[in-house]
Amino acid sequence: MFQFKSKEERQKEARAKQKQMLADLKAAAAFKKALPAAAAAEVAKPARPATAPASPVTAREQLNATLWLQRATEYELSTLQVYRLATERLPTVIAAPGTAATEQWTTASTQLAALPTAIIVDLDETVLDNTYYQARQLLQGREYEESSWQAWMQEAAATAIPGAVDFLRAAAAAGHRVFYVTNRFCQRLESSPEDPCPARTATLRNLRALGLPNLEDGESLMLRGERPQWNSSDKSARRAAIAERYRIVALVGDDLRDFVDRPIFESRRSELSGLFGTRWFLLPNPIYGSWERELTSGACAPSMSVADCAAQTLARKYGQLKPQPANAPKH
Repeated sequence: MFQFKSKEERQKEARAKQKQMLADLKAAAAFKKALPAAAAAEVAKPARPATAPASPVTAREQLNATLWLQRATEYELSTLQVYRLATERLPTVIAAPGTAATEQWTTASTQLAALPTAIIVDLDETVLDNTYYQARQLLQGREYEESSWQAWMQEAAATAIPGAVDFLRAAAAAGHRVFYVTNRFCQRLESSPEDPCPARTATLRNLRALGLPNLEDGESLMLRGERPQWNSSDKSARRAAIAERYRIVALVGDDLRDFVDRPIFESRRSELSGLFGTRWFLLPNPIYGSWERELTSGACAPSMSVADCAAQTLARKYGQLKPQPANAPKH
């Protein structure tokens, strides 16, 4: 039964939250002082620091998010729900005339009708569960690192997101070509100089081990950086390449940019929002994504140290919190 809290109880809770906020900021400052002089002199990059240990505050953020993805029944049910909805749409909306890709909106309907159909899915945290990598980093007190991420990919040990395999098999059985469009980066590694794209080799091995469809020739897997025009994390160039040969009938991802670039979505929000649950299917991901980069964009100057960048990013996040609704009445 819901119980109304007294004014004193609410004030006590507010003081506790304020105290926690100050503790977090002090933790960030302590982290900054604890860094070696060499690390403090490093120039922060726009992405996460490549080798810096995680601050206590960052670690707590990632801990809850990772535990939710790994342990919460609610997360498993949410992904099953998304994929079941997508499967139910296969014989109805997805099979109907039209396209899911904004890249094909100017293509004539007669031209689209003549094309075979395709479904595009993102990989990480959409089809592949990489929370084991995140858990390892947390247990070692570290953030994302390119070197450890590459090592994780080479293991080809990611498991399937609940519901993904059944949906993709059903899509292929219904006659749709499945394309796996990922921002895993294609680059040579010192550990395997003979392979021009170790990420592709390992990812194909992982996907095939899970029994996913349309991987016989490997052409359905499209990595960032495989072609000069694919160097951006923006996937529109790769969707456009698919759109030349297929009518794209559905998109599945865990980030808004798996469907459309953010500025385009914001300019046409009312129109594009209706695609979610019909031709666009979005899975939850609280660990990382363009949503976080958008909130913290500009927090770190190019000359800023890793520690200062961490503190500024934390402050920017606190500044984005909404303590009350925008239209709340004033008292």
